[in-house]
Amino acid sequence: MTRPPADRARRLARAAWLFGALLLLAVLGVGLHLGELHEVLALLAELRWPWLAAALALQAMTYVCAAGVWQRVLARLGETRPLAGLVPLSLAKLFTDQAMPSGGLSGNILFVHAMRRRGVAAPAAMAALVVSMIGHYLANLLLAALSGLALAQYDLLHPALTALLLAYGAFAVLLIGAVWAVAGGRGLPRWLPGRRSPRVARLLDALARTAPGVLRGRVLLAVGPLQAAIVLLDAATLWVMLWALGQAVAPALVLAAFVCASLVMEMGPIPLGLGSFEATCVTVLGLAGVPLAAALPATVLLRGFTLWLPMLPGLWLTRRERRRTTAPTT
Repeated sequence: MTRPPADRARRLARAAWLFGALLLLAVLGVGLHLGELHEVLALLAELRWPWLAAALALQAMTYVCAAGVWQRVLARLGETRPLAGLVPLSLAKLFTDQAMPSGGLSGNILFVHAMRRRGVAAPAAMAALVVSMIGHYLANLLLAALSGLALAQYDLLHPALTALLLAYGAFAVLLIGAVWAVAGGRGLPRWLPGRRSPRVARLLDALARTAPGVLRGRVLLAVGPLQAAIVLLDAATLWVMLWALGQAVAPALVLAAFVCASLVMEMGPIPLGLGSFEATCVTVLGLAGVPLAAALPATVLLRGFTLWLPMLPGLWLTRRERRRTTAPTT
């Protein structure tokens, strides 16, 4: 009875990966053709190690910020954990969220199991997850609004971008409300899709065991800047790559390009946002006046630092988290 749905899920996953790979190849092919391959190669030849080192340092800080969010919540609940021990988990969760498109569900399940194996009580682990989830969407909502204002200020707010920002607003508000309702003990309406999924049911049951009162405190104010810093550091990486390629672009427009591409990736069904992220980022940078010969390699370099470079360590850390056998404590 369960095999056909599982088979369909696997077929859909393979189709999503294939479509994403083809879309990425199409974006690269068209971009290199229109941007003139020799111009792209000439710009890449000007890259120097200090720029790459700066990008690497910015990316390393994103994992520290993610771990800092969890550490602050746990410390507030009396479950103090060293920051260094949480940084590898942030890398593993990022890989799982990106490699298994499920609205962050896969990474959240991994996170809960990993925290339990570290001896964190279930309510505290769920509180760290809930606060990080709500903080993530609140930060993205704020940065999406700022991106829209920046695009409007430069008269670049295309109707398609307006629709994207509004769609994400509805998406984020729905998720924040759902997480808040479950964590607050009110539950979800029965008509919502996905409730009958065993994985969703387990996560909802776990969310219901969130440490009481954590959402009524000031913890969201403490972790909000860290969540926003993650996005800003990623956008700064893109800005550094553009600067290294000789493009002086207003930071607000670089942030808008990154945020719009991230929203497409987060809401879309394509694993890792293959092709969709690159196409959106290059398009917005193009609207901002960045030549295609620079926008495409800058975006590809960004993805190299945010996605492909962490892939192998992320995979290894994810497998290690799943294989750890330390008994959880309650």
